[in-house]
Amino acid sequence: MKQPKYLIIGLIWIFALSAFGQDPTFSQYDANQLYYNPAYAGYKENARIGLTYRTLWPNVPGKEFPGPLSTYSATGDAFFNIQNKFMGGAGAFVMQDVEGQGYLTTTTAGVMYSQHLPSIRALRDDRRQPGRFDIYVGFKVYYNHIHIDWSRFVFSDQLNPLYGITGPTSFNQEGISQRSYFDFDFGVLVRNNFRAKSKWINELGFAMAHVLVPSIAITGANSDITRLPRKYTATYRAVVALTENKFYLGPTLLFENQGKFIETNAGLEFFFRMSRKVETIPLAIAISNRFSEVLKNTETGKSKINTSAMIVAITHKGIIPNGHYPVSYSAGFSVDFPYMGLGMQTAGAYELTLGCMIPYTKADVMKCFWQM
Repeated sequence: MKQPKYLIIGLIWIFALSAFGQDPTFSQYDANQLYYNPAYAGYKENARIGLTYRTLWPNVPGKEFPGPLSTYSATGDAFFNIQNKFMGGAGAFVMQDVEGQGYLTTTTAGVMYSQHLPSIRALRDDRRQPGRFDIYVGFKVYYNHIHIDWSRFVFSDQLNPLYGITGPTSFNQEGISQRSYFDFDFGVLVRNNFRAKSKWINELGFAMAHVLVPSIAITGANSDITRLPRKYTATYRAVVALTENKFYLGPTLLFENQGKFIETNAGLEFFFRMSRKVETIPLAIAISNRFSEVLKNTETGKSKINTSAMIVAITHKGIIPNGHYPVSYSAGFSVDFPYMGLGMQTAGAYELTLGCMIPYTKADVMKCFWQM
């Protein structure tokens, strides 16, 4: 009777997750900027490609691969500059999210665009350095497809206390196994180069996802309870040079709110340059704390589900020689160590990211390490 037990757990689990209408989240913000805010399109002022794989709670029942709660994505974007008067970025992405033993999959594909406004400078600023303020405004349009494999579920009318699973279910599954819809996001990003010295870089971002508040019920229902809540994301990032061109410190803050779900991720990233002659920052270590909170649907609103985790991430960056224009790359790995809620019995979460940046000119190769 173990199999029915796990199947029923999977059924309850999936519907519980769907009820919250929560989007996937990532532990490595730098490698998933386009997911959180479309204003990042063309931000690197080059062309780039990124890949991400994340598996959450690998100890719970579900698919062995890619995992019971897993997300993987591919993104690409490029910068354009028309006579130094019209600048921006454009990109595309595809992502799939897999949930539980019921094989509930959500596949998303779309395009994004970001308009880069003229840099704001002071008269005395060094023109060879980035401006004091850069403002980016972006939007993202995408198509979603939800599919559920009902054959993986066991319903109560199939269970017999003596014989286990017996016969088919009376639940009518025909015609309600999938749902497709369009959606729209927008975002704003402000970057500050303190006193135009490139010694202290600040970023402040805001984004709204699911502006159209689409219905995600595979039954075709369109009531308010079936609609995906808007998600609001606010971010702050900084890079501060502690010593001349060798050690850097990067505080980060990420806040998300979607329906009754609230998440705050705060941490520090340490960058190390082994040699001043090397233009890349080969090693970055990040330590952060994620605090998540879900309010139950009660009259008082005081009953909460809290989960927290410490996140440790390591990123390596380097350059691949490629004739006149070398290609820069990055590889990152992170682990979530939960210490509240379900704790380590779920085995936490693991995330792998890969990225590369293709420069337009030789001078562009890793010209700013925080831009990779």
